[in-house]
Amino acid sequence: MSITFRIATASDDQPGPVAAINARQLAAFRAYLREEGERLGLALLDPDSDEERVLALNFDARVCPLALASVARVFDHDAAAIAVLDEAQFRGRRITVWWYESDRAIRMRPSLTSDHGDELDLAESDAHALLEGLGLNPDLVGEIPIDTIRDRLANPAIQRRAEADGIAAMLERLERLLATADADDSSRLEWA
Repeated sequence: MSITFRIATASDDQPGPVAAINARQLAAFRAYLREEGERLGLALLDPDSDEERVLALNFDARVCPLALASVARVFDHDAAAIAVLDEAQFRGRRITVWWYESDRAIRMRPSLTSDHGDELDLAESDAHALLEGLGLNPDLVGEIPIDTIRDRLANPAIQRRAEADGIAAMLERLERLLATADADDSSRLEWA
């Protein structure tokens, strides 16, 4: 089991736009992402599998490196799809595409994952060691304001303890993640 650390904002607490798409649009979108990914030298689909139906219908996609108008064309310039794409690009997030077998509807919405995939994914034992090293309870789920965690990371005692406990590399990765955070009052580090 793993625990993922990510930056969250007040926008994550609000329901975002959702768009229903059809199978033709989904196939065109996946083809477009592959083509543009090759052209740009980027992996735009995660996971990228046409072989297993579940993976083909449930994935995250990077849309920030792409022109909104070009991606919108894939969805026939549908207003709901444009709202999802615009929100994802504005917030620097990927989009999530998922399928419900019960109603056979394919939907997409802005993802909680950052466009660059800056999240810190650690094995549960490493995550607990990191949290303990920061003087936090090693809970499976939690959150802390960005300013508070930055203050802890700046504490020389925390740095010394991290070196002694062998978690200095994890602290460096956490600092890189925090560097991507906007410093507004709603920004927080979440883990689950």
